[in-house]
Amino acid sequence: MKHVYAIITLAGAVSICSAGTASITLQGAVGTATFLAVTPAVGYNTLDLGIDQTTDLKVATVNEKSNKHNGYSVTIASAGAISKGGGTSAKLVGALTTPESLTYNMKYNGVAVTLSGGAATVTDASVKTLGTGVDKDLSITYLGASANLAADTYSDTLTLTIAAK
Repeated sequence: MKHVYAIITLAGAVSICSAGTASITLQGAVGTATFLAVTPAVGYNTLDLGIDQTTDLKVATVNEKSNKHNGYSVTIASAGAISKGGGTSAKLVGALTTPESLTYNMKYNGVAVTLSGGAATVTDASVKTLGTGVDKDLSITYLGASANLAADTYSDTLTLTIAAK
């Protein structure tokens, strides 16, 4: 996680005039702060791949937070898709020496995610978030029973990245 520190400076000059007035100039600055927090949903790492999961299964809530006035973007990348040559869908990849893989579909904030080369931009905001950020659900569907996968453990690592504009 990136750590961003805000530095506030007090710079000023006090002047004393014979008319009995004085002034002080206060000035401060806030650096760019962009954060992502992923909260996994119960069962995200114990998926039943022997069934067809045709309704959206929530696997995490992502909190996006940025103070950049002209916005930010969030991308998501599937290590499984990248390891299998990219493509438009994420993949759960088996651990065997010659592993099988299961293609699965993702939705981010209720919108279908189509990967390109294993990654996609899922947020392209033109303004900053509120102070608490914005929560977005990540859900998946898959056809495990239809795939008739070999006995194995299947996994994928999703990497989310936030960048200020």
